[in-house]
Amino acid sequence: MFFVLYFSPFTFGQIEDDRIQEIQKKLDRLSTSVPGLTKKIDFSLNNTELPVFIRAIAAEQELNISIAIDLNQIKVSQNFSNAIVQNVFLYLCKEYHLTLDVLGSIISFKRYKKPFITRDISAKYDRDKDLFSVDLLNDTLFVAFKKITNLTGKNLVFSPEIENQKISSYIKDKTFESALDKIAFANNLSVTKTTDNYYLFESASAANQKGIADTRRQKPARYRNSNFYFKIQDTIKQLIEVDFENVSIASIIKDIGHDLNINMFTSSPLSGAGKATVKATLIPYDVLLTNILENTTFSYKKINDIYYFGDKEQFSLNSSVAIPLLHRSIEIMNSPVQSNRNSSFNSSNEYRNNNNNNNNSFNQETGNFNNSNSNLNNRSTFQGYSSKSEAILDLIPKRITEGLEITTDVEQNAFLVNGNAQKIAAFKKFLKTIDKPVPIILIEVMILEVSNSNLVTSGLDLGIGETPTTDSGSLFSGTDLTLGSTSINKIIGGFNGFGSLNIGKVVPNFYARIKALETNGAINIRSTPKLSTLNGHQATLSRGERSYYTVTRKDVIGSQNPQTTEIKNYFPIDADLSIGIRPLVSGDGNITLNINVLQSDFNGERIDPEAPPGINSREFTSTIRVNDKDVVILGGIEETSKNNTGSGVPFLARVPIIKWFFSKRTRTASKSKLSVLIKSTIIY
Repeated sequence: MFFVLYFSPFTFGQIEDDRIQEIQKKLDRLSTSVPGLTKKIDFSLNNTELPVFIRAIAAEQELNISIAIDLNQIKVSQNFSNAIVQNVFLYLCKEYHLTLDVLGSIISFKRYKKPFITRDISAKYDRDKDLFSVDLLNDTLFVAFKKITNLTGKNLVFSPEIENQKISSYIKDKTFESALDKIAFANNLSVTKTTDNYYLFESASAANQKGIADTRRQKPARYRNSNFYFKIQDTIKQLIEVDFENVSIASIIKDIGHDLNINMFTSSPLSGAGKATVKATLIPYDVLLTNILENTTFSYKKINDIYYFGDKEQFSLNSSVAIPLLHRSIEIMNSPVQSNRNSSFNSSNEYRNNNNNNNNSFNQETGNFNNSNSNLNNRSTFQGYSSKSEAILDLIPKRITEGLEITTDVEQNAFLVNGNAQKIAAFKKFLKTIDKPVPIILIEVMILEVSNSNLVTSGLDLGIGETPTTDSGSLFSGTDLTLGSTSINKIIGGFNGFGSLNIGKVVPNFYARIKALETNGAINIRSTPKLSTLNGHQATLSRGERSYYTVTRKDVIGSQNPQTTEIKNYFPIDADLSIGIRPLVSGDGNITLNINVLQSDFNGERIDPEAPPGINSREFTSTIRVNDKDVVILGGIEETSKNNTGSGVPFLARVPIIKWFFSKRTRTASKSKLSVLIKSTIIY
C-alpha cells in the first residue's frame, strides 16, 4: 500500500505531461502552414469567458477555431504579455483540462475526458465448498458481474439502467448466495433468485429491499390459505428464517430440505407426524427438526450428511455414543475409598465386639493375617456423605434419561448411552450444564499440643534394712540422699559432746533417706500437614501407633478321648491423631468446613496381660464458615490434673516445722492443651 501511495502522484503527472506533449506536437505541425500560431500577443483579462478569449485571438491572428458549447462556463482572468499564441493554447489546455483536435487548418477545443482503463478484478470461487471471494473497488456493475459470471458459472442478470453503476465490496470465503446478498445490500441493490437459478438485480426502492429479496415460495394449492413461509439465510450453517402456522410437518421437512439440497431417506411416511406452528428468525435446520418432531412418534438421525426419518422405536434411528465428562468424575457415583486401618475404639469410647465383627486377625497356627472383613468402619464422623442421591445421574431429570440405556465407563470417565438420537442430544446438552470445573480446596492444618508438668517430692525416711546400707545419692540439683549407720553414728557423735545430751548409736542395719526434689517439664508438639480435596468430598489424615491384644479360643474335640486345641488370635487396636474435614464452597466464595478431630493414646494400663490396652481419647467436632485463605483456630482441648499425697507419723506429721522429719509428701500438677489452626484455599 505504501508503494502505491508513494508512486501514484508521479504516475498521474507523467500521463498529464505526455498529453500536453502530444498537443504541442499537433500545434508544431500545424504552425508550418498556419503562421498565426507563432505570433506574439498581449492580453489582459478579468473574469472573461474562455470562448470569448479564444475567439479574440483567432480573429486577430486569422485562425480557424471551433469551441465546444460547454466551455462557456469557464472564466479566465489572466495577463499575457509578448506571449506566443501556440504557448497560450498549451497553457489553456493544461490549466483548464482541455484538449484540441486539428482537422486541416481548423483547431477544435473541447473538454478532456480521461480514457477508461479496465481494472483486473480479483476474485476466486471454490465450487466444491461453495466459497466465494471478491475485491470490488468502484468497478462498473457490468464489468464486475461479467467477471463473476465467467468465474462461477452463475448467471447474474441486471436491468440496463444500472449497468454503469459503480459498486464496491470485499468478500472473503463466504457462500456464493451470502456474498451476493452482502454485495447487493452494500450497493443499494435488490436481488431475486428465480426457480431456474438466475439472479435478478434491480435498484432497491426501499431499505428493507436491499439484498436477496424476501419472496415467499409458491405454495401448493392445499396450503394457499395457511401461513407457510421460510427463507434460507445460510446454506453452509443451514440457518433459516421460518414462519409457519398450522403447517404439515411433512411439508416443512420436505420443502426446506429441498432448498438446502439435503439428502433424505424416509422409512415411514411422515404424513402422520401432524402439524406445527413455528416462528423464528435464525434457527438451524437440525434444531427445527428436533423441536417439531419432539412430541410426535417420529424421529431422525443424521449419518454422513444424510437424514434418515422414521418411527422413534425404529432400531436404525438409535445411536450409541460415549459422552466423556470434562470436569467432573463419574467416581462420585461409587462409595468413597475408606481407610484400611482398623479401629477398635469408637466415638463412644466403647470397645467393639471384635469376635463377631472383626476378622482382621493374626492366626497363630497359620502365621497369616485374616482379611475377610468387608465392612471396615471409618473412624471419621463424615462417612457416607457421598450417597447415591449425589450421583451425577440423579442430578439429571428423569424426562431426559427416560428411554435411554445409560452405563458408565470409569476408565474413560464417560457415559455410554444408547437410545434415540434426539434424546441423546438432549442428554448431552443437559450434561454440559452440570459438567463444570469443581473447585479443589487446599487445607493447611497446624496442630499444636503443649504439655506442662510439675513434681515436688520431700520427706525423711528412717528404717532398718536387711543388710547394712552404704551412703549413696545426690545433693544438687535435686536432693535424694541415703545414709548408712556409719555416717549416722558420726553425726550423732557430734551431738554427744554437748552437756548431758547423749543420744547413743544406731544399729548397723539402720538407714536414713532424705528427699527434696522438684521436677518441671514442658513438651511442645507441632505438626503442619496439608490436605487437598474436591469440593464436597472428605479429606482425612491419620497418624499414630498400633498395638495388639490376644483372644484365645479353646476347642474340645472328641468325646471318648477328648483333645483340647487352643488358638490365639491377635487383634489390632489403634491410638492416633486423626483429622477429617469436608469443605463446601458456596456461590459467594465462602467455605463451610465440617471438622472432626480425634486424638487417642495408650495409657499403659491393661486389666489383664492379654486384654486390650487402655486408651485416653480427646475428640471434638465443629462446623464453621470462613472466607477463602482465612485462618481459623479451633479452641483447644485442655486437661489439668493435680495430686497432693503424703504419709508420716500420726500427729507429728501435722506439726509445723517438725513435720518434715516425720513425714513424706508428693505434689504433682500437669496441664496439656491441644489447638488446631486451619487455613483453606480455593484452587480451580
